[in-house]
Amino acid sequence: MNTFVIALILGFWSGFAMVMDLSGLGIRTALICGVIAGLLVGDVNLGFRIGATCTLMGIGFYTYGGATIPDFVTGAIFGTVLAAKSTAGGAEAEAAGLTAAIALSLMMTQLDILGRASTTAFQHLGDRALANNNIGAFKTWTLMGTLPWFLSRALPVFLGVLFIDNLAAFTDAANSVQWVSDGLRVVGRALPAVGFALLLSYMDIKKFWPFMVFGYVLFAFVHIDTIGLALLGAAAGSLFTAKGGAK
Repeated sequence: MNTFVIALILGFWSGFAMVMDLSGLGIRTALICGVIAGLLVGDVNLGFRIGATCTLMGIGFYTYGGATIPDFVTGAIFGTVLAAKSTAGGAEAEAAGLTAAIALSLMMTQLDILGRASTTAFQHLGDRALANNNIGAFKTWTLMGTLPWFLSRALPVFLGVLFIDNLAAFTDAANSVQWVSDGLRVVGRALPAVGFALLLSYMDIKKFWPFMVFGYVLFAFVHIDTIGLALLGAAAGSLFTAKGGAK
């Protein structure tokens, strides 16, 4: 199978799996994508090993509050293809593939931020259509909102696999554009704040503001991490509910 066909299949699969992942169908995993990439390059075992390693590296990462995390799924695809094309062979080729997988997983955080940010344009258009009671347009713009998610995975995978031999030069060139990197980094830092603001909008802040202030003090001044805050919040909420305070 030639490189163009492999790039086309993997690019479409990556974008499709991303959209399906948003719907709750968890088919976009490093292990599954690694095996599929291995199948296309003729070495399923290689894809399985790199996909499994990327899965282990991704344990504990999740987009809590809209945070952006390394995309080890895309990394598994690139790592498998790169290792299969390596002339070193054996363990050296696998090590080279894993090295590329880690680097590209981190680089994909920038495209993830770009994909998330661009969905807001479709969201605003959908809100405007709903305000005008145009249900058909609202449905269309809502579905179109998945397009940036699709392209944010499909295009990098397609172009990256297509030009896999020049991958190192492409990565260096992309990282050298400082203003792009800085701009995406600023947006990336804002996304978690927006995510937490959306979560807070579901709370009755006027009634439960002491919990919000208490959590802020613990995080800002005592430096308790998110997991610790979640455990304290669950315990406090349980006690508050048990005493009938939520009634």
